[in-house]
Amino acid sequence: MSNKYQEIARLKSKNVSNRKIADSLGLSRNSVNLIVKKMSSTKRTFQEFEVMEEQKIQEFLNFEIVPKRDTSYVMPDYEKLTKELSRPGVTMQLLWEEYSDECRLSGTLPYKLTQFKKYFNDHLNTHEFTDVLKNRAGVKIETDWAGSKANWTDPDTGEIQYGYLFVGVLPFSGYAFAKIYPNMKTESWIDAHIQMFNYFGGVTQIIVSDNLKTGVTKNTKDEIVLNKTYSDLAEYYSTTIVPTRVRHPRDKAMVENTVGKLTTALLAKMRNLQFFSMDEYNLHLEKELEKFNLKSFQKKKGSRFSIFNEIEKDTLTPLPPEPYELCEWKIAKVQKNSHISIRRNYYSVPHDLIGEEVQLKIYPQYFKVYYHQELVCTHTFFPSSFLGNYRTEPSHMPEKSNIYQEWNKERYLNWAKAKGEFVLKLITQIFEKSKVEQTCYQTVHSILKLADTYSDERLNSACQYALELNIRPIRKNLKYILNTNKDICQERKEKEESENTATTFLRGGDYFGK
Repeated sequence: MSNKYQEIARLKSKNVSNRKIADSLGLSRNSVNLIVKKMSSTKRTFQEFEVMEEQKIQEFLNFEIVPKRDTSYVMPDYEKLTKELSRPGVTMQLLWEEYSDECRLSGTLPYKLTQFKKYFNDHLNTHEFTDVLKNRAGVKIETDWAGSKANWTDPDTGEIQYGYLFVGVLPFSGYAFAKIYPNMKTESWIDAHIQMFNYFGGVTQIIVSDNLKTGVTKNTKDEIVLNKTYSDLAEYYSTTIVPTRVRHPRDKAMVENTVGKLTTALLAKMRNLQFFSMDEYNLHLEKELEKFNLKSFQKKKGSRFSIFNEIEKDTLTPLPPEPYELCEWKIAKVQKNSHISIRRNYYSVPHDLIGEEVQLKIYPQYFKVYYHQELVCTHTFFPSSFLGNYRTEPSHMPEKSNIYQEWNKERYLNWAKAKGEFVLKLITQIFEKSKVEQTCYQTVHSILKLADTYSDERLNSACQYALELNIRPIRKNLKYILNTNKDICQERKEKEESENTATTFLRGGDYFGK
């Protein structure tokens, strides 16, 4: 996982403005401006900072001032050129050729095309030319859910089922993606983006999204916090999430306009057709979407598809070899036995993290453990039918000679012995059945602590009851025995049986009528 410095460097290498970087990462603009300024003042490129460790970056930000821009070259009038760029058919290539011709005629030096484009993009991002930026090829995708719902009939029950229309639009070409989902939850939101990227065949520099909780956890004037999975998706595809500003509809005007058109072209057009599943609905939706993208414009040449295919397609960032794998994030605390609990089983982490909180990146079949954004280990899940099991990496366990010997088998057995004969017997069995001593600590500790609530005598009798009936020795089971007084009932039953036996032996022949 990249740190903030690496993320700033990555975004600056894509010519993303400082303001948008600050909004995306939830940092103050002054902080981003300062970091970018220091990075720019070194002989290192943003790409080099992108792969550096955080400590190395901090060291480099204090020296190696780069020479100032060579003033022998003529800086173009980018404010004037920006207005020209917004005109139909005008490209940076054409503007550079005209600029170069003017320089040669006046006997001055023009910038090369690469440098010309760099300064031009810097100017566009810095000066907030919204009208120009929204027409820049490959810069951004706008995403949203449509207000109208799709519907189909359940073939088994005859009930009407409803779905939600996800829409993604490339503002430059107007090329659109659409798909129906059963809900607007995180899983649907993330999958919709993955399918959209595949449909476009690439990714833009920026994704402009609405402020739904599935994508944005918090969006205020001072702070933006993205949903962790959504942020992880953006990092995987090397793009940046920029939520729309609250009460700024212009931020996603293109997608809202396209949503309205798609609602008419797709949902309204399909309203009288009968479907019996969401998959069937989406298959027909794909055909209508293709027609929508191929339809010729009324006021200019071409179609959404032709502009995308001829101009915008090649400006997109290529897709990774494999699509993003859906995951969720959780926080767990490392227990005294060097394990964390997830899905009612236990998995080890390095013992030096005992007592610390770690982040879990959870996939369907496995999960990764991070500490301060650094990957520390990976585990495969037990089958869903397994409960209370331990998966332990021996190297994660503390050595017997270190400070963690404070809690060990001998100490727990002495503690159990003080509680009673059957407590000791039960705790001993727990240790004997475990391959790794430390995996027992949490279970044993929780059982012994029951004596604080119920007394040593009750815990001892509950352990006796569990041993006699071969009940699994975990805190939950023993607490149930104690709460339901089964240990007391067992003692009473044994006492009554003992008294009956004694009476039987004491009775004489008169009792039997002899």
